[in-house]
Order: sequence, then structure tokens, then C-alpha cells
Amino acid sequence: MKNKSARKLLKFAVSQFTYPRDAKDFLQVFNNLTSARYTRGIVSHVTRETPDTSTIFFKAGDGWIPHVAGQWARIGVSLNGKRVWRPFSISAAEGHDPSITVKANGEVSTFLVHDAEPGTLLYLEEPSGQFVLEETPASILFIVAGSGITPVMSMLRTLMPRRPDHDVVLLYSSKSREDCIFHDEILELADQFPGLKPIFRFSREDGRIDFSDTGDIPRLCPDYQDREIYSSGPDSFVSQVQDMAILFGGESRVERFDLTRRTSASGNGEVYFSKSGETLEVTGADSILEAAENSGRQLPHGCRIGICRSCLVPMTDGQVSDIRTGEVTHDPGLVQTCITRPAPWVELDV
Repeated sequence: MKNKSARKLLKFAVSQFTYPRDAKDFLQVFNNLTSARYTRGIVSHVTRETPDTSTIFFKAGDGWIPHVAGQWARIGVSLNGKRVWRPFSISAAEGHDPSITVKANGEVSTFLVHDAEPGTLLYLEEPSGQFVLEETPASILFIVAGSGITPVMSMLRTLMPRRPDHDVVLLYSSKSREDCIFHDEILELADQFPGLKPIFRFSREDGRIDFSDTGDIPRLCPDYQDREIYSSGPDSFVSQVQDMAILFGGESRVERFDLTRRTSASGNGEVYFSKSGETLEVTGADSILEAAENSGRQLPHGCRIGICRSCLVPMTDGQVSDIRTGEVTHDPGLVQTCITRPAPWVELDV
């Protein structure tokens, strides 16, 4: 208690010299992970997983909340003088320093894969997401595709050491052996923990997985109907897993890594931002969020695929359409800018 009181007294004394600035701002001179405004991280090392995928390990500064296996976090980097954010699943086990495993398919992910190095500064938001294991999971079937292995790898690294005999089947689809992230480590885990049974499927050699009731799943995992199903990967892939689970009256927990646009855009649209008085043209099949970013305007966002609802803004007039379904919303209220576009005009209270 004495030490705690002494620290509080010291902090108060220092603040008298630094006011009106926070004392943490001055500590940045000595420790660039310290900030009064946001959480920062610094890359400790980078491991190449496949030709276009790397795992970025980092140390997190003040404000970081330890992740739960399966969660994701928004990561920011400085590109061309701009801070750009994207969500990435955390691949490290619980209780370990965080890491993200990233495939190069956008400006932020390409920078992280090819240019990040020890000492690179990252901006961090706290981990989030509901794609997590139950406290006492039953027998599990993981069905993943491509980089969808990332949150599942965090689960495997966490679960298997805690429950070495736990009954887990991993069905992992990737284009080829070369594209299969964590392939060797998964085999090592299976050797170490006999309860883990990995099944690799390479679509270029084996074809796509058939999820029908007479397809591949009953053959690859005969007791699949008795297992808790977790699926992660592209939207079209996990949607097939969900449909399969519904057929036998089960459920599946899913994490989508992209957005399937099921409707084509019908001409350009226009967004009016009432607070700034600015007008934005939305072309092609872009969402409002994408069009805003293309024009250099920053809007709140998180997952970018309609799950986390971090992008909600008030719509006061006009209407929007859902780029996934084509459904039109015209009643004033909160709308998700990452999955909507003007139809053809909308006013946002931003």
C-alpha cells in the first residue's frame, strides 16, 4: 500500500510540472510505446509464413487489453503521411505477446507483409469480436479456408496445451501446400497432442469441398453432427458451412474475412454530409465507407464487413441500399456505412 501511495504522489508531483500536457506525453521521448491519447505497439520481429503472408509480432504499450483466442483488433500504420487502419485477427495464444498473421491483399496488409520490421510503430485498438471458444468446449470441428486459419490458430495454440486430450478435428482448405499457412506447425501440434486431427485440403489438387449431405464432410469427419462447428474464411465459404449446419439442425460459429456483394450497383449515388456541408459521389459498387476513404475522408469503422457495427452513423434523409442484399432502407436512423451505398441519395449527420 505504501508503494502504491508513493507512486500516486510521484505522479501528482510530475503532473504539476507538465500541466496542461499529460506526463505520458513527455515519457514518449524515452519510450515510444507510452501515449496519453492512444495505444501503440512496436514490431519485435516478423516471420514469413508463405510467399505472401507474414506473422508480425509486437509489444503493446499502455492501454492494450490482453486478447481472448479468436478475437481481432484494429491496427493502424502510417502510410504517405496518413494513418490507415484495418482489422486483423490475432494469431497468438492467450497470455502471450500479440501477433497478427497477414496476407498481402491491400495497402495496409501489403505494407505489413513486405515492409514491417523490428522497430516499426503500430497504432492499436483493443481486441474485439465474438468468435471465441466456449469456456468448456465440447468436441470441435474447425472448418477454415485460406487466411481464415488465423483466429483458429490462436484457439489451437491456447486450447491444446490446456486440454491435451481434447477432441478436435481441423479441416483446412487452401489453394496449395505452398499457400497453406501454419502447415508445419499444425502437424507438430498434432504430433504433440493426439486429440488434434488435422485434415488438409488443397483445392488445386483436390477440388473445392462439397458441403452437401452426401459430400465431403460426412466422409472426412463422420461424427460432424455431434461436434461444435467453428468456421472462418471467405464469406461464400462460411455461408456454405452455415447452410450445412442448418440442414442437420445444428449451429455454427463463423468469422467472415470478406464481403460478398450479391447485388450490382445501379449507377452512381451521392452522399451529403450535413455537418460539413460536403457532397460525395459514390461510383461503381463502392460502399459509402470506401467512397469516403477514396476521397481522403475518414469515417468510423471496424470490421468493414457489417459485423461489428463500429461504422454506424445517423441517416437523416434519403435512403441507402445494402450492397450484400440490395435491401433498401429509407427510415431515418443509424446506418452501417461499410455495407451500404446511397440509393441514389442520402444525407448523413456527419
